[in-house]
Amino acid sequence: MLTSDQLAVLRQDLLEEANISYKEVLDELLDHYASLTERGIDEGYSFDEASRKAWISLGSGQGISHIQERYKKLLLKQMQVQHWAIVRRYFRWPTIITTLLAGVLAYLAAGKVSPFVLPVAFMALSFFPYLLFLPGEVRLFWQQRVRRHQTLHSLRREVVYRQARYGNYLCLAVIQVPALAGIFFLNDPKRLYLFEWHTGLSAALTFVAMLYTLSYVELYKQQSTKGFTPV
Repeated sequence: MLTSDQLAVLRQDLLEEANISYKEVLDELLDHYASLTERGIDEGYSFDEASRKAWISLGSGQGISHIQERYKKLLLKQMQVQHWAIVRRYFRWPTIITTLLAGVLAYLAAGKVSPFVLPVAFMALSFFPYLLFLPGEVRLFWQQRVRRHQTLHSLRREVVYRQARYGNYLCLAVIQVPALAGIFFLNDPKRLYLFEWHTGLSAALTFVAMLYTLSYVELYKQQSTKGFTPV
């Protein structure tokens, strides 16, 4: 069994030599690194010799850095699969009843409000997921800039944050591209937004934004319970 000082040495190797920057990756690699080192000590090697052999077995600095990148890509893919699973669940019985009611409400609202209200609501819904990360960003700023405390980032948090980029894509496809098309190709300035073309289309777009935001909030809640706090 390694001592706390020996574990601290192994941990420092991962941080400085392999540039490990995520808590989840560090925990996994440190556990594996320590196991290999203990195995070497059991075979009769000193701690320095055993840790050096373990370091080579892990792939040394560059190889370990590649492990971090592969882990990040795998977690991102898992998060995308989980997000789409949440969306699909909205169209399964009995949740589909609530989903259809939300669609009907969106259609009724589209016919009652000003055409300029729906694009604003669409953008607000699309970018709302970023607000979920605001408290964490404030805490991180306080730790790093005010208290001058070096922290490890949460890979899980970063991957969930990257899922929020789909809100950007929605705004690009629904707001910005049609607006540019209206400026350069259409003579009618009132048709800068898809929302101004048809009530049904306006309702459908608003419904998509609602669905995206609700599914993202659910994903965020599921993952934040597993730990987002940097250390």
